[in-house]
Amino acid sequence: MNGKAAVVTGASTGIGYAVVEQLSASGWQVWGGTRSDSDASKLEMSVGVSSLQIEVTDEYSVKTAFDEVLASRGSSGLDLLVVNAGIVIGGPLEYVSQSAWKQQLDVNVVGAALSIRYALPLLEMCNSSRIIVVGSINSRIGLPLLSPYAASKHALVGLLSSLRQELGPQGPRITLLEPGAIRTPLWEKVEQMSHQIYEDVSPEGRRKYQPFLERALNNATRGKRGGLEAHKVAILIEKYANRRYPPRRRLVGRDARIGALLKALLPERFFDFLVRRFRSVKIST
Repeated sequence: MNGKAAVVTGASTGIGYAVVEQLSASGWQVWGGTRSDSDASKLEMSVGVSSLQIEVTDEYSVKTAFDEVLASRGSSGLDLLVVNAGIVIGGPLEYVSQSAWKQQLDVNVVGAALSIRYALPLLEMCNSSRIIVVGSINSRIGLPLLSPYAASKHALVGLLSSLRQELGPQGPRITLLEPGAIRTPLWEKVEQMSHQIYEDVSPEGRRKYQPFLERALNNATRGKRGGLEAHKVAILIEKYANRRYPPRRRLVGRDARIGALLKALLPERFFDFLVRRFRSVKIST
């Protein structure tokens, strides 16, 4: 053990699970946040890994989880918080229900804020603690059929910008990662969601949004086979956790860098034309 400790939310699969594996292999003491007993058991098979039952939309659950870490670590505190828990909700805006909007923002925004809130007392016990939030290229670009998801990822930019000012230079250093497509099991859920959206939209809606709906289905199928491997993101997270001055924001993946560059260089009208022309609906995990 190297004496350092981390909490990773959304650690059941994908990037979160890869981060837990990467850090534990490097000697960190790691707590992985999950919602199911089976996922918790899988995490605890790794040396130095403990599971935390965390439902990020339930404040009591989040507080209880970090109280458990505090009871174990005491005044040693916490060196790293990786905020990775998140979901994807999409569809044409005129067909997205109020409850779906609330669920998207509760998990991706309020859940992130609660995780940081209850981790802060532990993080502030350490002199060089870090907060790394897994966002998305959708924090810079809004794409068709992803207005709830894009809104939640844009909100993280403002949340972390304000937090940096509140905590100042003596507080934990904060990094927002903005990946493009990542090869994780989340794509299976995205594929299911894309099929469900297609089923739920009225015949009139299908005619209106047909190109985007078809492209969403195709991208979800390809996403299961393509994208950056999750362990490469995990390696990057460990690198920034150990860096004295980690970046405030970092694009991850070739597709994310190209998308952000085009958005920055092209006139907005032309960029919007390209998005609609190619009907690209790629998301991160």
